Parts: sequence; C-alpha cells; structure tokens
Amino acid sequence: MDGGEDSATVRGQDTGTAAPPAVAQQPPLTGRVHYLLGGTLPPTYNAWISRDLTGPGWRMRQAARPFVLMLPFAVIFALLPGGAVVRAATVAFLLVAGAGLGFATSGFFRNRRLEQHGFPPVFPPHDEEDDE
Repeated sequence: MDGGEDSATVRGQDTGTAAPPAVAQQPPLTGRVHYLLGGTLPPTYNAWISRDLTGPGWRMRQAARPFVLMLPFAVIFALLPGGAVVRAATVAFLLVAGAGLGFATSGFFRNRRLEQHGFPPVFPPHDEEDDE
C-alpha cells in the first residue's frame, strides 16, 4: 500500500542510489584531476567511478596514474644540466619505476579507492597475521 513507490523511496532514501543511471555522468576536468590525485568525488559520479575502477581496462588506468604523476619529475630531471645519457637514464628510470609501481599496486589502490567512495572491495583484505 505504498502507492507503487519503491520501498527505498518510502524510507526516505535517495532513489539515485538504488538504480545507477544508464549513462555515467563524467566529472569535469577539475574533478578528474582531483580524483587522479586521490580525492573523493561526490556521489553523483558513482557510476563513473564504478566503471573506472571495475570496468574493462581498470588495471591500465590504475597503472597509468603513478606514471602520469611521475611525468613532471621526469621533465624536471630532463632539463637539469648534465650529460645527455645520464639525463635520459634518469628519466627512463623514473617513468619505468612509475609504471612498474602502478602495475604492482593497482589491485591494492583499486580496493582503497572503492572503499573511499563507498563501494565494497573487489578483493577481500588479506591479513598476514591470520595465516600463522
């Protein structure tokens, strides 16, 4: 006898959380930069966040974040005085290390970002102390 309303609406909850929109609303450029740097986006972008963290290609996007964050440092080291070989090796090391760390930590940081935005983690946390 709720007049055809969804039970979530009757309880006073937001109807947007019950059914995500078919098209994910993409945050503006400033929001994406904030998100790239580890910030939390408003719930209106939850569908976009979910697609970003669980959709196809999520590992490449997660691995690209440290690589992109390492680019300004690579440019600075490339512009410092010194031998061209030393500068090139330093830049290559920074970029390869950024990409390697991105791939190595992508699952951990994906879970952290999912929990940060109110989603359940994909992989359950693993405690080393429980194995003993």
